[in-house]
Amino acid sequence: MASPYASFILDWNGRILVCNRRAERSFAPATQPGCGTLNGTCISKLTTLETERVVERLRDGTAKGAMTLPMTAGIRTAASPDTEFRVSLLRSNAQGERLILLTHDQLRVAADSLRQMNELRSKLNSELHGAKNANLKLQETLLSMEAFAHAASHDLRTPISTLSGSLHYFWEHYAGDLPETARDFLQHMTRATRQMDRLTTELLDHSVSTSARINVQEIAARDAVSEACTSLSQELQACGGKIRVNGDGFRMHADPTLLHLVLTNLLSNAIKYRHPDRSLQITIDLSGAGRDRWNLSVADNGTGFDPEDRHMILQPFRRAHREIEGSGIGLSTCAEICRRHNWLLTADAEPGKGAVFTISFG
Repeated sequence: MASPYASFILDWNGRILVCNRRAERSFAPATQPGCGTLNGTCISKLTTLETERVVERLRDGTAKGAMTLPMTAGIRTAASPDTEFRVSLLRSNAQGERLILLTHDQLRVAADSLRQMNELRSKLNSELHGAKNANLKLQETLLSMEAFAHAASHDLRTPISTLSGSLHYFWEHYAGDLPETARDFLQHMTRATRQMDRLTTELLDHSVSTSARINVQEIAARDAVSEACTSLSQELQACGGKIRVNGDGFRMHADPTLLHLVLTNLLSNAIKYRHPDRSLQITIDLSGAGRDRWNLSVADNGTGFDPEDRHMILQPFRRAHREIEGSGIGLSTCAEICRRHNWLLTADAEPGKGAVFTISFG
């Protein structure tokens, strides 16, 4: 059985007189074990120190029985870059000559390294367990918040619908007998009710986008775009907007309901932020660079936004145009749906010239 000790016998000046194979393999791996090529060389050649410093450490080590050397090769613990040696003085046949025996217990060092590794693994496992528990609590909190948002927005629909219907009836039957100031207040109330109704609808959509189960189906992109355009045909006619679709399209795997929500939100966004001085033009491009790399972009010639806000507007309740009514939820809903499908939604624009939103598939 091979010795677990790497051993050197040195003269008083640090010159190697003899060493065993383990010492050669551990600290001079480039040499052929057992060939004795280290014999006659100074041990400083195997360290990062100058000869004088090594000799100084050797002689100091003979008094203490131990020393360390920064060897250029060998097993080292994570705590110490130096290699530990036991130091002993030997008698020599030559009268007055003192020899130094250096021994290095590599099994002990390996055992220390293994112990440190096990301690680190135990610590990492403990941290991982804590992270999993924290993640579970976070998921529970998010689910609770999503359920609350869904319930709150859903329960608000009934009183808002009642209020909206009552205001409409009141306006139709009694507005003519009211003074101008009262009619102005009635218009403010009606406008605020519509805004609240739109906000609760978008909150419901956002709740669905984050919590609803995804029912993936194979869908033709051009068919999905056509359905979204059809659903907004009245809004487009009212503002005189036109839509042009480029590209033959492609087939994708997506939840049809959520994909429809993304497309209608992007088109509604273009309609809402159209430029007041020109007719709305929306261009939808279906393009690809390979079988699994496709893009769907929705570009308009509207008011655009500051390019520095391209990331901000994809977050909930963040809006680039405060002067235009809106909740700041629509684009964040699109971003969340894309994230759940492993798609990438990006936004870019030029102020006063238009905006473009791109979904990258694959």
